[in-house]
Amino acid sequence: MTTQMLEVRLEDIPSCFEGIIPAAICTLAEDGTPNVTYLSVVHRVDEDHIALSRQFFNKTDKNTLQNPRAQVAVVEAETGQTYLLDLVFERTETEGPLFERMRTTLDAVAAHEGMDNIFKLKGTDVCRVEACRMMPGRLTEHPARRELQLDKVELFSRQVADAKDMDELLSTTLQACGELLGFPHVFVMLLDEEGEGLYTVASAGFASSGAGSEVRLGEGLIGLAAERRQSVRVTHMSRERSYVQASREAKGKRRRTAEQVIPLPRLDAVESQLVTPMLAYHKLVGVLCLQSETPGAFQAADECVVGILANQVAMGMATLQKPTAAAAGSEPEPAVRAVEVKHYEEDDSVFLDNEYLIKGVAGGILWRLVRCHEEEGRSEFSNREIRLDQTLDLPDIKDNLEARLILLRKRLAERCDYLAIEKTARGRFRLDVQRPLNLVNVEGGGPL
Repeated sequence: MTTQMLEVRLEDIPSCFEGIIPAAICTLAEDGTPNVTYLSVVHRVDEDHIALSRQFFNKTDKNTLQNPRAQVAVVEAETGQTYLLDLVFERTETEGPLFERMRTTLDAVAAHEGMDNIFKLKGTDVCRVEACRMMPGRLTEHPARRELQLDKVELFSRQVADAKDMDELLSTTLQACGELLGFPHVFVMLLDEEGEGLYTVASAGFASSGAGSEVRLGEGLIGLAAERRQSVRVTHMSRERSYVQASREAKGKRRRTAEQVIPLPRLDAVESQLVTPMLAYHKLVGVLCLQSETPGAFQAADECVVGILANQVAMGMATLQKPTAAAAGSEPEPAVRAVEVKHYEEDDSVFLDNEYLIKGVAGGILWRLVRCHEEEGRSEFSNREIRLDQTLDLPDIKDNLEARLILLRKRLAERCDYLAIEKTARGRFRLDVQRPLNLVNVEGGGPL
């Protein structure tokens, strides 16, 4: 319960709790000697409580046990204004939602740089704020805050409900992030058939779409957010990378992670990143990833809204109905030189003239399509016949097929101009082949 009104309300200085500029904490030893150090995380819990990350600061921990009072200086990123918070230590949490939220954020930053457990969180110190006041100094006018327009949220909700297929739903999602939230750099990753990794199916605002790029669950910032089903918001990635580098040098080692065959979508100078799990019926569907070149671009209110959008999109994916149809068509005019399409049975990877294209379920689908084209002269197909094909061993996920077809279509559009998949109607598509194909199937070991 709040005993008195704070001079400055915590909710009026939200960027102070985003980690954009490090906060400092001062505690007193038993003999009155002050100790000042920096904090990784200062999290606003409610109107008069904050939570502090307990990590390396043995002297601070010892002082807190002897004297529960402390003072924290936080800085408002937009104005540079400093605020002093007088605190009283109440408790340390080592489990529960608050602890898990802060632990995931710290672990994700370390995992992003291949330094798992460097930021290991010992606990979360919850403190009551008895006073919050602004330090004297020249005032800077606050920038105008971005206001969320509920009518646009409602419009997005209706567009999700009205989406006729996965393609329209993904396009609506990317558009909403740009127009509704003002964040044009976004990509969507979906959970793969084995439930062990994510693959990029749609993106906007990047130089390269990254379609088909993959991340294993628990790997890096994105994989950790997906594995723990917890949003991760990093507000100043260059500062976090510097902190990791210092810790890496102290440890004298670095764990290297496997290189991506296809790079993830990424801004050249990314400073802020928000990764939000997409959940439907208590199951992970994928993640929604937003990036910005501005430090502190994503704040707590943005995380809440993106979380709502992500789960609504996930529910839309789970409820999409799939039409059924089948047809046959004619073969396109061949070009002069044949393209070698090589398929490896072990992982269904497909190479075009020895250049990697796709693997997994999408690779298996493409191999079936090109075989039907070469052996039967077909170019028209339906989702239903693909779904019922037992040789593809598709998992029992009703909208997985459409997502894989979208991914396959985008990869073909990026990698070649002689193979394409074109939608012709709901649940129907055409394989457009502009050059003769030389099909090579490799049994046994994979390409690597």
